[in-house]
Amino acid sequence: MMRAESLGMSGITSPAPDARMTDGNALAMSARVMDAEGVVLVECTGRVPSFNAQAAAHFGIPVPLHIEHARLPGCEWVRADGTPLPAGESPLARALAGEPVDASVWHVLRPDGTRIALRCTAVPVRGGDGQVAAALLRTHAVDALPEPVLDASRLLAEAGALLGTSVDAEAQLEPLLKLLVPTLGEGALLLLRTPGGTGNEALRVAASLHADAGRNVHLREWLTRYPLDPSGPGGLPGVFVSGAVGRLPILSEEHVVALARDAEHARLMRAVGPHGCLSVPLGARGNVLGALMLLRSNVLRVFGTEEERFLTELAHRTALSLENARLYREAREAVRQRDEFLGIASHELKTPLTPLSLKVQLLQKQVVVLAREGKEVPTERVAEALDVVQRQVRRLSGLVDNLLDVSRITAGRLRLELEELDLASVAAEILYRFSPAAAQAGTELGLEAPVPVVGRWDRLRLEQVVTNLVSNALKYGAGHPVIVGVEAQGSLARLTVKDHGIGIAPEDLARIFERFERAVSDRHYGGLGLGLYITRQIVEAFGGTVSAVSAPGEGSTFILELPRGDIPEEWLTAHAAPGPTQGE
Repeated sequence: MMRAESLGMSGITSPAPDARMTDGNALAMSARVMDAEGVVLVECTGRVPSFNAQAAAHFGIPVPLHIEHARLPGCEWVRADGTPLPAGESPLARALAGEPVDASVWHVLRPDGTRIALRCTAVPVRGGDGQVAAALLRTHAVDALPEPVLDASRLLAEAGALLGTSVDAEAQLEPLLKLLVPTLGEGALLLLRTPGGTGNEALRVAASLHADAGRNVHLREWLTRYPLDPSGPGGLPGVFVSGAVGRLPILSEEHVVALARDAEHARLMRAVGPHGCLSVPLGARGNVLGALMLLRSNVLRVFGTEEERFLTELAHRTALSLENARLYREAREAVRQRDEFLGIASHELKTPLTPLSLKVQLLQKQVVVLAREGKEVPTERVAEALDVVQRQVRRLSGLVDNLLDVSRITAGRLRLELEELDLASVAAEILYRFSPAAAQAGTELGLEAPVPVVGRWDRLRLEQVVTNLVSNALKYGAGHPVIVGVEAQGSLARLTVKDHGIGIAPEDLARIFERFERAVSDRHYGGLGLGLYITRQIVEAFGGTVSAVSAPGEGSTFILELPRGDIPEEWLTAHAAPGPTQGE
């Protein structure tokens, strides 16, 4: 006797004639592998209390919570010749009508278009009043569906031709997936790592495709609304961590419950349908760039070794194409930056050379004329000319020094000679040097450094960093006050340079510390765009950080934080405020 309690249906019992199998049927069923048995329990109301993973694999559908008129969603019972059975003749419908169905072979057309032969047994389950309350259907696969012959050489040749048609490799990724769908599976995804991304931002879907148009819409909606999160419940295949091949036999209802973030997420996952998954790494030059994932609705067709080898080779070639495209883009960008730099550098070098040359020529002519007339050259004229020459030579020297620093940084030859220094005194010294230029521009300089802040740094490089930041503030400060602050925070020294000038747009803050970058037009503000890049490199060589906080029209604050190095404990507490050094 099959009791309702064992099926999770209270108050329902089943008389022996309907629920008991014949001895022959029992022997036939026991001879089969029980873990391959699909079990479906459907109440007359349409509720589905039980639908195991093997049944989902047999019918190729997500676990339904409710069905109408004994019809499993998307499935159709058909005869051996493929013609549909009348609605009331399926084993499930007959059992719900009170008729037991002995073990026999039935054919089912599944939602993905494949047809499967199932050995089915169906029995009605009766309640305490003797009326049919539910039906129990048991299924076993008779034969696995035939696998298509994999023409790996042809597919690889076509993939190579696709990837070679454009330098923009990512534009060819969706056409690439069309080679795989539906030849090897019903769906495919190509995921790429995002440099520096974390959580949901660590991965992005570069391309996705499903053979079924409706499911393709659901798949894209799923991926758009619920980005893949490697840190979420269930995580992602080990392909992203170790570069190993990953397999998921079927996306079962258990997986849906574990992975879904909310009810809508679960709905989309079920709408896409149960899939077996084979994921292989996109590996190139020792790096895992992402993963290629192939989805297969017919989970009775497991992914074979040959398909795994093919997909791994295809993923490797795709990764190489993506990596080569990245290197090509970087090379083009480097050439663009070089050309832009040469244009800026030639302009910047020519700017001081022009007045220098004119002043020297003018002085030379005056000397020649006065010599012919037997007169002495006025001292004030010579002094004025030499002052102009000296200023322009200093400017040229600074430009050349910046270029040499970039060369040293690129070659890894930036050397530091550490000594004990007071950052507050260095800041005061730099402000003293800038005071004449600040006064001429009408800019007020201020120093907020109540106590000495001692650490071990390279004096020349530390002065260079502070000089660059103060010079930058004066240049873009629009004549408003510039305040430099110095304070100690335990083992860190902190210097801030605040101006009240034109400010920097938020989207430009991340790039102003790169080579040849600037947040303003070089037509209005000169320079090579190297000062902040050199500053960042020197600060990072000290083991520190430099950053900026700004908004257009509201000025900028540059924040420098430096480790104070190996200094005596008593130096972490200072008691006297520094004063500016007189003279250079």
